[in-house]
Amino acid sequence: MGPFCLWVDLQPEHLAALDAVQDEEGTRQVLASALRITPEDNPLRHEVLLEFFVNNVRFARENDFSVEKTSTLFSIMKRNHDEMVEAFLPMEKSWEYFKALLLAHSVQRPPHSVGIFSLKEVQLITDFALNTYYRHFKLFRYAFTMRHVKAITTRTCLTELPPTSFPPLLDGVDADMTPEAAEAEEEPAALPEMPEVKLDIDVPDEVKKVVEEQINAQVAAMRAMLEAQYADKFARHEEQIAALETK
Repeated sequence: MGPFCLWVDLQPEHLAALDAVQDEEGTRQVLASALRITPEDNPLRHEVLLEFFVNNVRFARENDFSVEKTSTLFSIMKRNHDEMVEAFLPMEKSWEYFKALLLAHSVQRPPHSVGIFSLKEVQLITDFALNTYYRHFKLFRYAFTMRHVKAITTRTCLTELPPTSFPPLLDGVDADMTPEAAEAEEEPAALPEMPEVKLDIDVPDEVKKVVEEQINAQVAAMRAMLEAQYADKFARHEEQIAALETK
């Protein structure tokens, strides 16, 4: 909570100057000079704040408070108001803070608290705060609410997004296969077309026909063997795909 409120804002010379004036306008001038309050920033807040301070001094005079009690009361009310403005406290939080301040100046228990006010004076101050400051708390809170301006800058997000769709498993390859082997098996090469075997040598037609038939038979056998090998590879590839889909 910080140090005690005695002589924090109003010094003995300020209180002497307040006692020397008799009208409210003179009190406002002395307070404005002592607290260095100027209407340059916000004239409305200036007037409300001075009226608030004048009421606190008037209450202390009406109850014959000593200079020590007047200075302490004035700073308690001022500090409570400043805390509400800075922290934008709601009424409940502000009231708890005010009671803690008042209690710290009502019990003689150094160094935690000091007994400046009696129990009767505590009751008077509590009623005064409730009937003045907290009765118009929403007005004070509205008048002294600080304006906050937020600047928002947007930028393009460079986060990589997942794909909207995935390729079918039929296009997948075995993880154990090398990229070269996977590329080779991706699209099996078509079987080469075997050209028709013709002999251009000068031999009898009967011999040529027999030789051509034998060569064609061997070519047909080789073609059948290649087709069988390709069919076997295709079957194994289908089995691998089926196993991946099962997982």
